[in-house]
Amino acid sequence: MMNEQEEQLILLLRQAAHLWLALGHLDIWDSDDYTDDLGTFCNEAAEKVAKNEISDAEKKRLYFIFAPTCEWDNSVGDADLGNKVFGCLDALYRDVSLK
Repeated sequence: MMNEQEEQLILLLRQAAHLWLALGHLDIWDSDDYTDDLGTFCNEAAEKVAKNEISDAEKKRLYFIFAPTCEWDNSVGDADLGNKVFGCLDALYRDVSLK
């Protein structure tokens, strides 16, 4: 059973995915990924969170995608949404992501 933060994270990841996918296939200057790749990854991660199947590696990847001044800020730049996503990720996955 999911807690409230996980439910919120799923909704936020889907919003972020929508914005990235709407940009199309664009390069992100400080990343090996493209905007549509990250949109797809966020949709897949949201599904895995919902099914409680997200791996530690995926948690860590999400954490650093949405950390301040990372891929999110350098591509979409919606600081409000990015901060909300990162807040959920930090609360849920900080220990896993920083080890």
